[in-house]
Amino acid sequence: MDEAAASRKRARTSNSQDATRPNAGPQSGGGDSAAVRDKDYWFEDGNIVLVARGISFKVYKGLLAEHSSVFRSMFLVAQASPQPAEQSVDGCPVVYLDDAPEDLRQFFKFIFPLGSSIRLNQGPAIDIDMLAALIRLDHKYELPSLHQQAVSFLSTYYTTNFDAWADGANATHWHPEPIHAITAISIARLTNTPSILPTAFYQLATLPPAVLLAGYTSSTPTPASTNASESRDAPTMTMHRLSQTELALCLQFRDALLALNMESAFALFKTTNVTCTARGHCSMYTRHVLDYTGQGELPHPLASNRALDSWMPNIEQEHAPLGFKHRSMCRNCRADFAYREREIRRETWRKLPGILGLTIDGWDEEIGNT
Repeated sequence: MDEAAASRKRARTSNSQDATRPNAGPQSGGGDSAAVRDKDYWFEDGNIVLVARGISFKVYKGLLAEHSSVFRSMFLVAQASPQPAEQSVDGCPVVYLDDAPEDLRQFFKFIFPLGSSIRLNQGPAIDIDMLAALIRLDHKYELPSLHQQAVSFLSTYYTTNFDAWADGANATHWHPEPIHAITAISIARLTNTPSILPTAFYQLATLPPAVLLAGYTSSTPTPASTNASESRDAPTMTMHRLSQTELALCLQFRDALLALNMESAFALFKTTNVTCTARGHCSMYTRHVLDYTGQGELPHPLASNRALDSWMPNIEQEHAPLGFKHRSMCRNCRADFAYREREIRRETWRKLPGILGLTIDGWDEEIGNT
């Protein structure tokens, strides 16, 4: 993080009086393009104009400075050498940025809320692209509060705690699509947050290979024109895929999960409970369930890389065939099976970092002890 902080770029102040102009097209003879005013973040009483890749934002420099030490320092420098009036827009100084406009919009949602205050713990408003945008901007503009919230949000879902994962407590406020773990891995690498990686890789490794290889696309809407007669361009599409290195690691992870799943099944279904009250029936029954598990006819198949899935649905769905004295397990054996299957899954969970060659402090500690 120190190296990243040292390499952060500073935005530059514009000396062009044509820095922003509603609905203007590309300028001829120069490297800059006239900018289109953003439909949401152009406040009439704003006091700073930011121009990013042809889109201009008129916002409030005081709030920017409050959240970003880089902006704060930049504005102090600008005050020492103010722009001439003819080089400003609406009497406001103009600053050029090289960030993606959509990244800035995601940032502005939090410091310039529209309609109602938006907070990170309001799940429906959150998506992986928003969190990634906030974290990317932190690396340039030093936004510690939003950065910490964004990383915390990711770390809550891509948890280190097995019980939170198994019980769904990690997904109380937010439930990204499994394929979005591609971006979670990218963020984990960028922020040096390895605790995110095992759960993210697990989600990707359990996807069908075609889905994993295809990745996913996210769309960035083009700004609405202020001229009703002008058509709106198609959204900009961004493709997200694993790098070749990450893909190779994910495929190795996938193979390891398959082996762990088989190991878990045999350890679970072939163990006899000494407190069985059905005189050996239950051990025969669990071997029967194992046979059908191996044939792929039950919810959790033997040949599966979903090694953290519960085995209980197999017990609940498959009844003993005719000729067995009982249709299922006795109460003692069922309780013993439920306890052992969760602990076996927990042991699998504890092996996830090692498969990736990681040692993660606090992996699978109780949430209250982290």
